Amino acid sequence: MAQVLKEEVRNRILEAAEKIFYEKDYRSAKLTEIAAEADIPVALIYTYFKNKASLFDAIVEPVNVHFNAAFNEEEALPRGTASERFEEAGAIYVRKLLRDRKKFIILMDKSSGTKHMQAKGQLIAQMQKHIEEGLSRQLKPKYDPMLSHILASNFTEGLLEIARHYKSAEWAENMLKLMAKCYYTGVDSL
Repeated sequence: MAQVLKEEVRNRILEAAEKIFYEKDYRSAKLTEIAAEADIPVALIYTYFKNKASLFDAIVEPVNVHFNAAFNEEEALPRGTASERFEEAGAIYVRKLLRDRKKFIILMDKSSGTKHMQAKGQLIAQMQKHIEEGLSRQLKPKYDPMLSHILASNFTEGLLEIARHYKSAEWAENMLKLMAKCYYTGVDSL
């Protein structure tokens, strides 16, 4: 019974932290606000988390796992066009990411002052490398690396816009399909 209670308190802290970090950002959020939202004494947070930074890490770490897994799985596919590979592997992770949209937004937009403050740039760099790999499989001509950087930046910002303006799972799925179609139609035109 005590273990269940501990898990419940930890989950309340995580839910409250996600809400406060989403409403504010890492720097503006106070542990006292998180404790009040979780309806616990602030000292109890330290039973579960070393400090505000470790609490923030617990909120955003699952999002980073989504990125790495998506790129690795998509690149491991033996063949297929970029859009086929995305639909078979990458889109699954993007859908999970959109379900965790608040964590994604916290990581990308609200992490200033943490070890994650470069997360958006790192995601763009990972995606740029991933796009370059995909382009090299499909195309004979070489393109300036700036092209893949622009594509990666635009795709990342598109995902963020879907997350920021999220209306429903159906809406997000439709927007993702439309964005991917526009993106891959453009890449296929090369």
